[in-house]
Amino acid sequence: MPSLKFNALAFGDLHASGLARPAAEKFAGAWLACFLVMARGNVFAAFSFEHALLATICGTVGAMVTVVLLAQMDRTIDSVARQATISAVATFIGDIFAHPSHFPPQWAEPVVTAAVSAGIAIAVWYAKRWVKSR
Repeated sequence: MPSLKFNALAFGDLHASGLARPAAEKFAGAWLACFLVMARGNVFAAFSFEHALLATICGTVGAMVTVVLLAQMDRTIDSVARQATISAVATFIGDIFAHPSHFPPQWAEPVVTAAVSAGIAIAVWYAKRWVKSR
C-alpha cells in the first residue's frame, strides 16, 4: 500500500517560485478581467470603490482557488493550456463569489470574465517566455 510522503506536500513551498507568484499572477489577471467585464468596456465609468472592491473579491477568491489547485498538481510542468485553464476556472469561481451577474443568464458574466482572464494568462505566459529568451 502506498504511503503519503509529507515532504512532498506543497505547503512548505510558499516562496516566489512556489505558490506565491502564481497566486499573485492569477489575482492580477482575475482582478483585471473582472474589472473590465463589470465595466462593459467603459473603464472610465467603472472607477469606483464598489467596482474595485468587487474585482478584489474576485481576484482574492481566484488566487485562493489557484493555490488549492496548484498544491495538488505537479508544478514542474508548465504549459499555456494549463495556465489558461487554471485562470479560467479560478476566475469563474471568483466571479460567482464576488457578485451576482450584471446581465442574464446568471452564468454569462462569469463565463465572459473567465475567458478574458484566460486570454490575459496566455498573454502573460508568452510575455514571460519572450523575456526569458532575451
